[in-house]
Amino acid sequence: MGSCAGLFGLVLFLLAGCTPAATDAQRFSGTTMGTTYQVMYRGLAASVEPDQQLVEALLAEVNQSLSTYIDSSVISTINAGSLPGEWFDTDEHFRIVFERSREIYGLTGGAFDPSVGPLVSAFGFGPDLMDVVPDSSIIDSLVGLVDFESFLLSDSGDSLQKGNGGASLDFSAIAKGYGVDVISEFFDARGTNDYFVEIGGEVRTRGQHPEGRPWRVGIERPSESALSDPTTQEIVQLGDAAMATSGNYRNFYVSDGQKYVHTIDPATGYPKISSLLSASVTASSCMTADGLATAFMVMGAERAMAIVEADPTLEAFFVVAGEDGAFLEMQSSGFSAFLYD
Repeated sequence: MGSCAGLFGLVLFLLAGCTPAATDAQRFSGTTMGTTYQVMYRGLAASVEPDQQLVEALLAEVNQSLSTYIDSSVISTINAGSLPGEWFDTDEHFRIVFERSREIYGLTGGAFDPSVGPLVSAFGFGPDLMDVVPDSSIIDSLVGLVDFESFLLSDSGDSLQKGNGGASLDFSAIAKGYGVDVISEFFDARGTNDYFVEIGGEVRTRGQHPEGRPWRVGIERPSESALSDPTTQEIVQLGDAAMATSGNYRNFYVSDGQKYVHTIDPATGYPKISSLLSASVTASSCMTADGLATAFMVMGAERAMAIVEADPTLEAFFVVAGEDGAFLEMQSSGFSAFLYD
């Protein structure tokens, strides 16, 4: 399970980033986690520069904990270990994401599995680029390393035991959502009532847009031409909620005529291609929405929608490929409340 860097970023900017009418509406943006971020909120102009410095310091902390692209990060140190039973120091960011990942792992029957890291790397979607597509014997050997249950977090949460020396973790399918939550909670703690936070297309909002209306977010039409010519499938209005979207139409490559997408099925070890083209999930936390959106791409529309309908805190919007190439929409019973007419 990889995440789709930059997914829906342009559409989000056009819808949420129009010129604010209120004089106390502030914004800043930058880069993080291999993609971009943007923040818009009600505040004083003089606070923008120090606010951005604080936000980027928080994001640096998250990266130092969860990024597999930083050799000295908490997760990279754990992944580098090869001795079964060895314990490693963790931090609060790692603990929060690990525990929520474990819950989503159980909820989705293992469709969301952060220990799929070796397979992500093998197919070239991790920090190590691969020159060739791995053959079936390599994949079979790596599937045995997909072993999330072999990782044990201590009762205090400050250390992790690696039960399988060859196993490794990859939180890329949930880390951006968590980063959004960290920034959002920074503004919550300060008493900011209206804000918009986005990292790589994962969003959390509170209150209203400075124009006095709900925040609006575009769900991009899942077309392989979206990078050069993005179009909007639907427009969603968010209040105090988060939304994340996962899809396979941007982050992929073709080798010898075969398409390989970034969503890896932990059960088979191979990229998952199905009629489900994109999955958008709303939840109270962006971390939850992010992890579930990725898992749903593995599970398929029907199994995923059953999970959503069983949880009143979740809603979902799927784009499914029709037999004639049309984009078919599928939504949960309460998602219509988010749609902008």
